[in-house]
Amino acid sequence: MKKARWKLLTYVPFLAIIVIIALIQTFMLANENVKPFPEPFGRATELPQLAAYGEPVQMIANGSFTYRAGKTLEFVTIDEEGRHRTESRPIPDAGSFHAFKMLDMDHIIWIGDSNKLYASEWKSDSWSLKNALIANEIGHVQTVVGPNGENVLLAYNDSSLYVSEFHPNANLTWTKLDIVNVKQIQGVWDTSAGSISLVYAVSKDGNESFHYAKLGNTTWIPLSQMKLKDLDNATSSLDEMTLAVDGSSFITAYTTSSRKSGKSSLHKLTFPANQPDKIQDEVLNLPVAKGIDSDTILHPMFMKASSGEVTLVVSSVYEKNRRQSSQEVYKIGFKDGKVVDSSRISQFGGFAVYPTFASYNGSSIAIWLDAVNAETFRVYYATDQLPYQERMNSLRAEDLQQAAGNLPLFWGIGVLTALISLKWILLPGLYLIVISVFWQYHYDEHAMRHFGISMAMYLIVKALFIGDYRKQIALQVMPDFLQSVWASLFLLLLFALISYFITRLWRKGLSERNVGLEMFYFVVLDVFMTNMWYSFFMSPATL
Repeated sequence: MKKARWKLLTYVPFLAIIVIIALIQTFMLANENVKPFPEPFGRATELPQLAAYGEPVQMIANGSFTYRAGKTLEFVTIDEEGRHRTESRPIPDAGSFHAFKMLDMDHIIWIGDSNKLYASEWKSDSWSLKNALIANEIGHVQTVVGPNGENVLLAYNDSSLYVSEFHPNANLTWTKLDIVNVKQIQGVWDTSAGSISLVYAVSKDGNESFHYAKLGNTTWIPLSQMKLKDLDNATSSLDEMTLAVDGSSFITAYTTSSRKSGKSSLHKLTFPANQPDKIQDEVLNLPVAKGIDSDTILHPMFMKASSGEVTLVVSSVYEKNRRQSSQEVYKIGFKDGKVVDSSRISQFGGFAVYPTFASYNGSSIAIWLDAVNAETFRVYYATDQLPYQERMNSLRAEDLQQAAGNLPLFWGIGVLTALISLKWILLPGLYLIVISVFWQYHYDEHAMRHFGISMAMYLIVKALFIGDYRKQIALQVMPDFLQSVWASLFLLLLFALISYFITRLWRKGLSERNVGLEMFYFVVLDVFMTNMWYSFFMSPATL
């Protein structure tokens, strides 16, 4: 019976340590993964239907947006508590269907067969027969919404730009503009002038440049045109652009990719509405960590609230600590063309792309995608509604399960870092060997004294080398209350006391005192506990 109890006391402490430290580290890692929740937004909600293309979702009404999911169009409405309701409609064309734009809940345009521009209306729970809007082939289409809700279409190909105001069930009158080699175009309604202004990128013979055009009201004939600037094509290429008017200033936000590294950066091109030749071009940096600027900024999109406030949302790197990094959604506020603030509005731990942002009824919503593969994307949203935050901003069972699944990796690192602990053992180990060889009688008769001396040596050496577990990379993921030297020394003493207490119980199973064996058990237990605990912080793994 005594032998069985001795064996039990040999192994049970190690199992208990595994369970206790596993529970603590599971909660710590779960908190590290999901907190802090971005203020004032809650954690993200994933919609059940995947998006079938890589583009921002389209806002169509207050709290409502749409996106394509395979052969259906998903219409999502967010209620006052942040819950979503979804209506599915079939796409209106069995043939080619891309670059669709919802003009409102019931009217849609798209580029279909033979690259023609089509329109259809939703009525009686079905789409009407498609109506060709223009005889020419079209490569791209954009829309500009006027102050009274009118929709102006910008349809273009490599040789021409066509402009017309959209009217349901009516033949459109198109104005052809001889603007060629358009790579991208963005239009905005200038309420002060009562007309549309365009900023577009032209790509010709490998060179790229920005141009400006002001169109006459209803005629859409250019009243003025000019080149704004050339891009430095030797070092970078244009990715995406978006346009907004803020007070008396036009702002074009665009991203470029380095031809050498592939990293992307965000630029802001600003000019007064009445003096487009006075441009200012600057790089906008977003902080991802203290003193570090992001080198991956994607998919800029301007959103304008009914109050006139202009907001730019982008996808950019977020580095919480050395173990946690993700691509998140950032919001940048403007006033009179100048940046006034920037903040992160998502944290879902993935790769947020194609963000959209909208404000309505005193609340705001952010929507973004996350790629599953090249053809399908998960759709996420988060709102700043108080009921949504209260419901979403808490730990969940799946958070704990995911965190617990990472613990074996940490403990594997702990096994490797145990080699560091050999220097803790060297001095007390040599002491006991010398005493047992040259002073065997004293070694056996004064076991308590020699155990105390060897343990003191062990703790002194361990305290002197506590810096092994206080490296900068480890401190980055430690809670604030564990980062001080005193906290580390307290843990050292705590582990030693636990190990000593268990060793005292374990010693009762020995037939006679054996200082070397007792010290060996104490050290193995203490090293096991110490390295398992600190492996959580020392792990270089990016999860």
